[in-house]
Amino acid sequence: MTAEKIKEIVRCGETSTVQFKKLFKTAEDVANELVAFSNSNGGQIFIGVDDKTGEILGLDYDQLREIGSLVASAADDRVRPAVFPQVETEPVDGKAVMIVTVKKGPDAPYTNKKGEIYVKQGPDKRRVSDNNEILRIFAESGSFQPDRQSIRGTSIKDLDRYLLDEFFQNSLGKSADNLGIPLETALKNLFILDEDGQATLGGMMFFGINPQRFCPAFNIKAVWFYGNSIGGTEYRSSRDIGGTIPRMFKLGMEFIDGCLLRRQEGQNFNSIGVLEIPEIALTELLQNALVHRSWLKPAPIRILVFDNRVEIVSPGALPPSLTVADIKLGNAFQRNQLIANLCAKTMDYRGLGSGIIRALQTDANIEFQNEASGDQFRVILWRTEQKSKEETPSEKEPDINSKEKSKEKEIVGKEKGKEKIFELLKSIPGITSSELQEQTGLSRSGVEKIIRQLKEAGKIRRIGPDKGGHWEVMDRE
Repeated sequence: MTAEKIKEIVRCGETSTVQFKKLFKTAEDVANELVAFSNSNGGQIFIGVDDKTGEILGLDYDQLREIGSLVASAADDRVRPAVFPQVETEPVDGKAVMIVTVKKGPDAPYTNKKGEIYVKQGPDKRRVSDNNEILRIFAESGSFQPDRQSIRGTSIKDLDRYLLDEFFQNSLGKSADNLGIPLETALKNLFILDEDGQATLGGMMFFGINPQRFCPAFNIKAVWFYGNSIGGTEYRSSRDIGGTIPRMFKLGMEFIDGCLLRRQEGQNFNSIGVLEIPEIALTELLQNALVHRSWLKPAPIRILVFDNRVEIVSPGALPPSLTVADIKLGNAFQRNQLIANLCAKTMDYRGLGSGIIRALQTDANIEFQNEASGDQFRVILWRTEQKSKEETPSEKEPDINSKEKSKEKEIVGKEKGKEKIFELLKSIPGITSSELQEQTGLSRSGVEKIIRQLKEAGKIRRIGPDKGGHWEVMDRE
């Protein structure tokens, strides 16, 4: 790495993959940083740089030897499993800067000698103690598969025999009674049942008689709103969709289809018309949400239909190894291998990471939002047409008094929105603009306007970059 490149990195400040340190005093301090980077996306530590001012201080020869020894000791003796950072020294304006490069570890979670787990959070690190988050780290490393976990108290009696027969007939050309081995043995071989004869999560979500009896949060909540705000108090239609994954997919598509317009587009008068959002895009994206959702987060998938867009929100952000740019290129991480395998055998699903590409190849206007702090993934499909104004709840022209009341209500609403955003920034410094929109029901421009007003009033300030930074609330009147 050249001196100019180091100075460029320093000018940009600390991020979740870049950290500055004046010095390290103990191997334990080094170990905690190595653990955090290994459990996250990896990164680089620049030693000899003031993390408060960004000034390049450099290290003398004795300091280089001492810190190099600390890094080697920490990596070998104080991190479990061991990690192998790369250490190099570069001169910058006559000053020596040590650069420690740490790769994302394949065997996460990594711990220090005390068994503590750290991850990166923006430019800082934090200790992980929540069991679900620890399981998520195991799952992302591939050493834990949530969809193979047993559902206590279940048995083969909780699985739908008709669905099992259909599955074996389609995949093997045989009914469940003609497999040549006991049905329960076959289901154990396929991880639909565990070794004790209990249904696995994947087995229940594909073949369960009533999956939501055992997994009540794993469903779809669908709402068709008036207007374009999630904060609206009235809706055109609302539905909780349960059942197996294939059934939820079918009913979810039917719900979306019923909310959208169909255009003639040169077809004859008797045609049912072409859906305003390409059906291929909707199919691929809803399937992706059902297959790749996080099963560690007990929350439903949400289908939100507005006048100007359709949103599909699935629990679980992208794993640290993937970005939105990656999935647009077809790079995939199979979070739920059993469910993906069953889906490929029961639905029109390929599981090759090509679904996003097929959706993008249509003429749909698609936006992807990976909301790491909220641990969810949002897909927005913008509509080409909107419902007519006659379909809104209020059809009468308001009189002068009602207009004045409406204006007064709008002013009050803006003030409440400002108060709400201020409190959210105070309690969740790392909250994103899209999360503020969802929490307040305001538009993107509305949120940006309030943020600007709060900054101009000296009540908040931004620490760090837009991505990876956070808000500091000054709490002044």
